[in-house]
Amino acid sequence: MARTAIVTGSGRGIGKATALLLAKKGVNIVVCSRTKSEVDSTVDEARKLFHDGVLGVVCDVGVASQVDALVKKAVARFGQIDILVNNAGIFYAKKLVDTSEKEWDDTMNSNLKSAFLCSKAVLPHLTKTGTIINVSSGAGKTGFENLSAYCASKFGMMGLAESLSWEVQGSIRVMAICPGEVDTRMQESDPVYYRENRSRMLKPEQVAEKIAEMIFDTRRYRNGQSVDI
Repeated sequence: MARTAIVTGSGRGIGKATALLLAKKGVNIVVCSRTKSEVDSTVDEARKLFHDGVLGVVCDVGVASQVDALVKKAVARFGQIDILVNNAGIFYAKKLVDTSEKEWDDTMNSNLKSAFLCSKAVLPHLTKTGTIINVSSGAGKTGFENLSAYCASKFGMMGLAESLSWEVQGSIRVMAICPGEVDTRMQESDPVYYRENRSRMLKPEQVAEKIAEMIFDTRRYRNGQSVDI
């Protein structure tokens, strides 16, 4: 039976690249995003390029009821869940004093609460050799100016992965990946910086390759591990 993966925030960027790569490797893919057009785009591309084992779900992964519905649909379609990639995320490039309470809450809900909700919902259905990967960041290990909310959420994803790694049973692995700057639409919030530094940024496909490596190479990548890229 083919493995099944839920990849959050897979309408674009790292999430989309990861979903397409896993589909290429024969994994059933559950694509989810809050934006229907992005979900449809990733699903269509995966089906045209690879296979029909693709399910698209419009979902706000910061809302428990929507996450529960997402997992139920995945299990109903594919019978099991083997992989969860907690990738959904947003950020605001602002000083802490200029960050509103709503912006703080939105960042925590999208980046950190979503990883909590998805992991909690998936664990009862995860196969005994399942894998959960939290897509953290270099900003999850080092604080950066004007990114207080984002850094706090990404530090939290690291702590969540490390703590959960002690709680899982059998051969389940919970890990985190910490990419440096990645060439995605997030960078467009600072057009000047993006234009000057884009050439040295990681491509989403490079991060996806490392995520796939972490999933499939069970000897090299162990429960509780954090991987920089």
